[in-house]
Amino acid sequence: MTEPAHTDKTPAQNGKITVIGIGEDGFSGLSPAACQVIKQASIIFGGKRHLAMLPDDVSARQSPWISPFYDNMPLIADALAQNPVILASGDPMYFGVGNTLADHFGFENISIFPAPSSINLACARTGWPLAECDVITLHGRRPENLRACLRPRGKIIALSHDATTPALAAVMLYDAGYGDSNITVCERLGGEHEKITTKTAREWQHKAVGHDPDNLIDPLNVILIDLVADATATILPLGPGLPDDAFIHDGMITKSEIRAQTISSLGPWKGAVLWDIGAGCGSISIEWMRLGGCAVAIERDGNRCDMIGKNATRLGTPDLILHHASIGHALDMAKTASDPHRFPAPDAIFIGGGITTPDLMEHCWNLLSTHGRLVANTVTLEGEQELFRFYNKFGGTLSRLTISRLAARGNFTGWHNLAPVTHYVGVKS
Repeated sequence: MTEPAHTDKTPAQNGKITVIGIGEDGFSGLSPAACQVIKQASIIFGGKRHLAMLPDDVSARQSPWISPFYDNMPLIADALAQNPVILASGDPMYFGVGNTLADHFGFENISIFPAPSSINLACARTGWPLAECDVITLHGRRPENLRACLRPRGKIIALSHDATTPALAAVMLYDAGYGDSNITVCERLGGEHEKITTKTAREWQHKAVGHDPDNLIDPLNVILIDLVADATATILPLGPGLPDDAFIHDGMITKSEIRAQTISSLGPWKGAVLWDIGAGCGSISIEWMRLGGCAVAIERDGNRCDMIGKNATRLGTPDLILHHASIGHALDMAKTASDPHRFPAPDAIFIGGGITTPDLMEHCWNLLSTHGRLVANTVTLEGEQELFRFYNKFGGTLSRLTISRLAARGNFTGWHNLAPVTHYVGVKS
């Protein structure tokens, strides 16, 4: 999952930023207008590879990126009076630097000259239908993100982090029961060193990134995966309501049927942020992320935090933000957190534990903006009393959810009633 973007903006009071997408064909592949901007520039930022593509007659001062990338923002801000030019790979607004710049400086201060992205070129070379593919980036992200996209007959296009990514993806696919999937690795697309290789995941996992020149993979590569599930694969729905045994847990888990209703009540949408308070094994926040959202899990028990981390990795949501803290301490941290990545503002809050914490419901309600959703479950009378008190004060809906499962009764079978769950839903208006 992509991390929530920085929200602080630096206004470009003195100038305009121009971002130019450049491909493997280099300066010669740019439009005349883009070439003219570069030749008239006073300062150009970009990666060393891109700056090396510029012809000798470009007189602008060239400033290579420094690491970490966000540390370049003050340097660009200092150069605003010079109308800085920035070189980027392909389409700067498609998993590119353009998104970061627009968020930091405001898009009204930016002009974009896009080039075909490596994803566009990969589809053009292979005939893959882009609109029917799951497109993700593994650049700077953990390869376990692939797991959320696993499905029979699915197609995944992934931007690699480096030369090791195809082999890492292949091992993951093989372990998940997708070893017969075809992996096409496209290297240096659009340039004279372009190379396209297709092997099964079973074959790719043994492909060395070592000393044999025939086995080397270029760090600039895109992975296309045509998924084939074998008999050992566990087929998981997108959600909601994954089987309970899909999670590592100690028995304290929102059961599948209740979880499906809870996720539905939370109303997930792509990019929405959930705070999962008293997260247990992380089942609610993980399913939320598998549906396209971002999540913060708060859990005070260290063993359960370990389970949350393992579940997030196994189920394709390694970017889940986890806080090992009590509810009170976590909320205090949220008040003073200067990094929005640690506590992004919630669009929905689920309270699965600690419901009787004094003023917890009111505090969570106040954190939500208009249209925000507060959902809480409890199986105790004390928790139910708290939900009823809050319901009388703020409105919403209260429901009693009951589930019965078939179970052995001696030599026979019968219905086993799970503990009834009192379920609160409030939408802030």
